[in-house]
This record gives sequence, C-alpha cells and structure tokens, in this order.
Amino acid sequence: MIVANLFPGGILQVRDVLHNGYRHARSLHYLDQSFVRRLEWARLPGDAIFIAFGVIPMVIAAGIVYFRLWAKPAPALDS
Repeated sequence: MIVANLFPGGILQVRDVLHNGYRHARSLHYLDQSFVRRLEWARLPGDAIFIAFGVIPMVIAAGIVYFRLWAKPAPALDS
C-alpha cells in the first residue's frame, strides 16, 4: 500500500517542490494534471483491498461488541 499510494505521487510532488516551490506543488494546477489524476486512480485497487480486509472487519467487530454489551443484563449487586 505504501509503494502504490505514497511513493510515485510523493516523488513527483517532491520534484515539483524542488523545481517550482511548495505552493505550486500543493495547488490545484499541479493536482489537475493528467498524470497526477492517473496516479490517483491507480491507487484504487490498494485502497479497496485495505478497506475490504482492514476497515470492514473492524467495523463488524465493533458492532458485535457494541450490541453484546447492550444485550447483557446488568450485574446484580450483592450487598
């Protein structure tokens, strides 16, 4: 995920910072270039895998724990 998401776009953006300055590399002019758009779409498979195998199971587990906590009766107080 790091290689597909951060490496190519980050290297190109650092190169643009060195040639044109930080303001240009963060501007819409830089982000609207066709090669930057293609790199963003190339990230989609890695992001989808991360969501499918990372985020969705965590949401399911959190939901199960949440509903089990509410389903348990309150413990009796022995005094």
